[in-house]
Amino acid sequence: MITKESSADHSWHLALLVPIVARELKLDVNIERSMMLALVHDLVEAIAGDTDHSLIVWGIKTAEAKNNEEIAAMVEIRKSLSKETGTEIHNIWNEYEAGKTPEARYVKALDKIETINHMLVIGHESFDHPELIAPYPKKAVLNFPELKPLYQELLDRLKPEFAKKGWEWSDEYNI
Repeated sequence: MITKESSADHSWHLALLVPIVARELKLDVNIERSMMLALVHDLVEAIAGDTDHSLIVWGIKTAEAKNNEEIAAMVEIRKSLSKETGTEIHNIWNEYEAGKTPEARYVKALDKIETINHMLVIGHESFDHPELIAPYPKKAVLNFPELKPLYQELLDRLKPEFAKKGWEWSDEYNI
């Protein structure tokens, strides 16, 4: 049975989706840059660990603490590489975190979409906390609205899975 993705699994799936989705939806993004963002975006988790979104939502961990851990991890990563490569990796990670370029907004939205897609692949048996699942990609997708149709497709697939769990579908989940 497939279980929760590792950060490496997730980053690989995301990098694979980058060119496929961009080509299928005819998006105006630099695919090579987007793939680099996808590969580097969670690299800090190799040191800092993967903080589950629910821990932030429920106040168990602050977003600031998570951010500080990730910055410290990036400092370690950067130090372990040559100056040129370390600077490049740091800049790619910072671009993703800032979310100001079209590529960063694209990858950020696709990152959240990939997470939901993975949950659909492993099935409703693994679902917990419905209030966190469906809306998880919403903010990122609204920042890159070209992915709304893909997000809507996932929502359409999530709704019957929620029903299998006996969960009510909230109108707030829709885009």
